Amino acid sequence: MAYLSFEEYDGAVSNEAEFKRLESQAETVINNVTRDFYRYHDLSADQNKFRVADFKQAVKEQIEYYAFAQASKSYEIQQGNYKAVSIGRLSLTPSDTNASDSVMPNGLCRESYELLAKHGLLFRGEW
Repeated sequence: MAYLSFEEYDGAVSNEAEFKRLESQAETVINNVTRDFYRYHDLSADQNKFRVADFKQAVKEQIEYYAFAQASKSYEIQQGNYKAVSIGRLSLTPSDTNASDSVMPNGLCRESYELLAKHGLLFRGEW
């Protein structure tokens, strides 16, 4: 079940097939970190409209991140990490070699993580 339809989505991905692929991956990651909250509870029947809006925004942010990174799997994203780059006199060295861990806690981009956390959807106890 898609949490966000192509019609609801207003973002960088204009190809519907690509959107569906990225939405499916975002759904999988978000289901994992929310412990399937909206698989047990009906999203359309949720009375908390702020939580629903932020949840859908979290899905959108995750799709946007995947589109920006041009990857939707952790191993694809980690392949893009670099230790240092030198071009002529310019030299770039990241300060944190595990930057993907800080940007993507539990596989989520920071924006999605914050949206889900503020509603308690990252809660680790029993529902």
